[in-house]
Amino acid sequence: MNLIWLFIPVAVPPVSVMELSARQAYLVGNKALAKELSIKGQLHNVQMKAAHGKAQESIFCQRNSDIQTNGREQMIDLHGLHVSEAIHVLKRELAVMKNAARSMDQRLLVYICVGTGHHTRGARTPARLPTAVQRYLLEEEGLDYSEPQPGLLRVVIY
Repeated sequence: MNLIWLFIPVAVPPVSVMELSARQAYLVGNKALAKELSIKGQLHNVQMKAAHGKAQESIFCQRNSDIQTNGREQMIDLHGLHVSEAIHVLKRELAVMKNAARSMDQRLLVYICVGTGHHTRGARTPARLPTAVQRYLLEEEGLDYSEPQPGLLRVVIY
């Protein structure tokens, strides 16, 4: 097994290391080792996804725990989340807020903080979160939005 690890580049992420090692073991005819490494890689992938889910929830709760809102105005801060995580959280939070608006028979003004991308890696890389959230609001939720200031979206929920 140690010989297989010698051929793996150092910069390859752990899941890829397992996959490459399993492939190499299979190619040299060690199918039992290939299966073992493949299962370990799959387990690692599941654990990694679970850890990402916990981190996403922790980041969201931390950013949104001290936000002061009144009954008709709400804030959702998506800073620090990856696009897929932010969309997942936004979908959940908007559903809760829509139900609240319907039950109160009132409009809710929701501010969604997406940031402007100042912390995005690489100066030439545009921020992906604002664009993704804007697209989601329009295409998936059918909600128009305004942008009262850069990085902050305003949506009215009925």
